[in-house]
Amino acid sequence: MRKLIHFSMGFFALLLKFLSPLEAMICAVAAFLHNLYIFPFYGRRKIEKDFEKEKRYSAIVSYPAVVFFIILFSYLTNFKDIKMAMAVAASSWAVLSFGDSVAGFLGKILGGPRLLWNKEKTWAGSISFFIFSGLFSYPFFNYTLEKKIFDSDAKLLMLTLLCAFCCAVVESLSGQYDDNISFPFVAFSIFSLYSCFDFKGMKQSLFVFNLDNNLNAIFLFTLVSINFGFALVAYLKKWVDLKGFLFGLFLGFVVILSRGIKGYIVLILFFLIANFSTFYRKKLKEERGIEEENKGRRGIESVFSKGLAPMVFSFFSFEAFALCLSFYASDTVATEFGKTSQGKTFSLIELKEVAPGISGAVTLKGTFYGILSIFVFNLISLFDYNSHQINIKFFLISVVLVAMFFFIESIINDINKRIRVTSKVLIHIVLGFLLCAFSSAISCFAGSGS
Repeated sequence: MRKLIHFSMGFFALLLKFLSPLEAMICAVAAFLHNLYIFPFYGRRKIEKDFEKEKRYSAIVSYPAVVFFIILFSYLTNFKDIKMAMAVAASSWAVLSFGDSVAGFLGKILGGPRLLWNKEKTWAGSISFFIFSGLFSYPFFNYTLEKKIFDSDAKLLMLTLLCAFCCAVVESLSGQYDDNISFPFVAFSIFSLYSCFDFKGMKQSLFVFNLDNNLNAIFLFTLVSINFGFALVAYLKKWVDLKGFLFGLFLGFVVILSRGIKGYIVLILFFLIANFSTFYRKKLKEERGIEEENKGRRGIESVFSKGLAPMVFSFFSFEAFALCLSFYASDTVATEFGKTSQGKTFSLIELKEVAPGISGAVTLKGTFYGILSIFVFNLISLFDYNSHQINIKFFLISVVLVAMFFFIESIINDINKRIRVTSKVLIHIVLGFLLCAFSSAISCFAGSGS
């Protein structure tokens, strides 16, 4: 029954074709209030899961809240084209309703082999998610945009397949009591790219290296070798484990292909800042019992959670790629420097002192160095070394944007520490994708996109 309700609610996304963003958000708020206050009187409790009753938290309530934010974010990133904004929202909503519900249903019915990284999920469920996300999101996008529902559109097809794949991966990760609050925002972030990049131009310059040129081929081989060397050193120095090494190696290779030496330098800058922060005053952290797990050795979860969004967006927007890494670097800097602070540690939610090392807590020292790292990282990565200039307006906007996400991440971690409905890995992934979406939109509007 619950999956059927989840599935059927998705057809309301078709109404976005006829509604303004404000009208649609009012409807979402009405649905939220209904599910929160009225639905319990005639059936919500009967279809809630046991953990929802224990936590006094319901995904039935979060569903319309997520729809509200999808519509809001779609409008903010496409406010110049309302039809486009609603198309992005409709397609993202379709992924939420149809991909998730069908995956849950078929995953249980078909059974079969379990995922290697999450034994609670099946390959049948994840493949079903991928297929049905694409089957519904593509026509929903076109319908809302007043095109033929299966109108041939190579750019939309590419984004649909990318979205379905990324969302299937994110949905399959462990530690999610409510996956409504994760993959739908990934879907929005990817579909929001539709109006921000030129697909024909992207096809022509998908890879920055023209391998017909021998010098380019040698340069590419050199960069790939350097990437392998960096990754190997990180593994031998026990900065990452084997899985972290393999994903980091792959991430570096993708960035080299998509952004060349400039992108790779930005990636290495992130790695150096994050690694230095992790081992900064390590003995003091050990004495306080708040050092990073596995003696600072980063595993696949850490590397993947801070590598997926930059890797995906590296093909679409250098600015989004760079600002996402800036955000992740500032988060690591603030956390690791904050652990060594002699001052007080505060909760931004409770506005009171808490124990050092608590998830979501902040210190003046950590916050200062986190903001400083944003400023320095953005300055280095956004500076045009050919013209020896920087777009001051976009630079200042980028610092403010990343700083906003910097504080939002602390607040969300603080809230999640209490209700525990998702994991830090998922929080990092979702915020990374959202930051990339807003960065791409701003760079597009500001005329600094690349």
